[in-house]
Amino acid sequence: MRTELTDEVPVSRFAAFAEMASLEQRPELGAICRAARTSGGRIAPSVVQQALPGLTDAGAANVVRWCCDLALCDRSGSLTGLGEVVADTDRAPVPEQGVYEMWVAGHPLLGSRLLHVERLTSSRDGRFPDTDAIPVEPDRNTAHPSVVDPQRRFVLRSFPSNHGRHGALRRESRAYCRVTWVLDWTHGPHGASEVRLDGAIDTASGHRPIRHEPERMEIDLWRLADTWALGPLRAHGRWSAEDRRLAVPVARLSVPEQEAFAMTLDLGGVEVTGYGHWSSGAVLSDVPIGPATADDAQAWAMARLDRRLEGSGLRHTRVQVRGLFASVTEDTPLAAPGPILPDHDALLARYELAPEVFWRLAAPVDLAPTPVSQEELGPMSIEAGNRDYLVSTDYDSAVVRVPYRGGWSMRMLLDRLTGDEKPRRLLLVDKYVRGRDNLRSLELLVATLAELGSPALDVWTGNDTDDATAAHVERLTGHRPRRYRQVFGHSVNLHDRYLVVVPERGAPYGWQMTNSPLDARVDDGVEPSPVTPLRWRDLVAARLSVEQLHRPMAAWTEADGR
Repeated sequence: MRTELTDEVPVSRFAAFAEMASLEQRPELGAICRAARTSGGRIAPSVVQQALPGLTDAGAANVVRWCCDLALCDRSGSLTGLGEVVADTDRAPVPEQGVYEMWVAGHPLLGSRLLHVERLTSSRDGRFPDTDAIPVEPDRNTAHPSVVDPQRRFVLRSFPSNHGRHGALRRESRAYCRVTWVLDWTHGPHGASEVRLDGAIDTASGHRPIRHEPERMEIDLWRLADTWALGPLRAHGRWSAEDRRLAVPVARLSVPEQEAFAMTLDLGGVEVTGYGHWSSGAVLSDVPIGPATADDAQAWAMARLDRRLEGSGLRHTRVQVRGLFASVTEDTPLAAPGPILPDHDALLARYELAPEVFWRLAAPVDLAPTPVSQEELGPMSIEAGNRDYLVSTDYDSAVVRVPYRGGWSMRMLLDRLTGDEKPRRLLLVDKYVRGRDNLRSLELLVATLAELGSPALDVWTGNDTDDATAAHVERLTGHRPRRYRQVFGHSVNLHDRYLVVVPERGAPYGWQMTNSPLDARVDDGVEPSPVTPLRWRDLVAARLSVEQLHRPMAAWTEADGR
């Protein structure tokens, strides 16, 4: 989430007799303040002697009193905010008294801030004219950078006066100032905020533009969002502090909002506790959103599935439909309520009035080379955090099925695909041997093969694989991968994946797979081993004889290598 709050800031211009200090280079005071940081945050005689070796006890005590007079520490020696500035910059205040013209901005976010200061003489006849009360008294003992010359910093120490009465000569001002407060929830555990000033100051030499370095400001933005949940956010949905997102009815959402799980909200005027009311309004962008109810989650999930089925123009096997439904719901705010993919017949009924989609779903099931199991044709539920996988124990030497979320390890899959026949060489034919996650799975596949006696692994992959990826695959497998056009020419565009096995004894064979072993994933933060349970989208592998393989694959089984 992100927003920018803006407000006009009134600027007062006046002249007054004051004790000011400009920050000048004083490296010895910077050394003392830095030494205090590492000594419990206090300036004490021992700290002074550590920073300035050779100083007597009496001299060190005098320096401590001087640091207190300069407001670098309080009477107990604790380092102040000004002392922190000196520690960072080696620039310390050098006090002097005189008549100064000041431009002061007053705002709940800024406090009473000195924008700029210029030294004046009192008047031509040496007398200061009649004075009024100071309109806005700037914060004292704070290093204020000049917005005209950011290299200069001023510290207001006091307004010397008789009988406690502070006087000022008010001046008409055409200065204007605007504050912009950028709130960004995406940075750090509490978010980040930045304050910027712009405008112009009417100095004696003419209007000078405000030059202000953006300042970071510490505020817990998530706590602010929780506060707004009871106010401006309430009109748009139900804010969840735990999930850090807004629960909204799906009917209110546009297609881009459904796809991005984010929306932009106009909150109007907002209150920030301690920093005032911002009447210019807050437009909150990239607000995380999720479903308000389980029914909303179901409708939202099906709407995302509809768009992919209707827009692809491709036929989809039941396994692919299940994988597609998983891809639009898993690891999204839709997963927690547990949306359900309807069974095959119910899904076909949904598209009765969209015949193109209907037949693209019906034909792959009706014309499947092997009967589709009732488990695959049935409904499929998505539940966030569900890791109680149901592992199928059915075994068929001609067909291997890894159910959705199957929990199989890579070793379990390879044991099923190779059986009791120890493999000597394998060939993986997969269009998408690229991308960080797929290459991690390839590394796991190679590690698993090492447990099976380290058979050689060759890889044929899509034409889009770049040279850097090819080099990475070669480092993992020991063989340079070949691109499809090198093997099949331009006439074949394979969608299914294949694993071809040449055993140490017996005839070679292959597996035609609806998905890839490289599509298996591990939970975040888990370092996988060959026996780690993995997250799968449905994978069905049908065993093929050499005669049923594409000719280049069959030829590969006969060659002693690639």
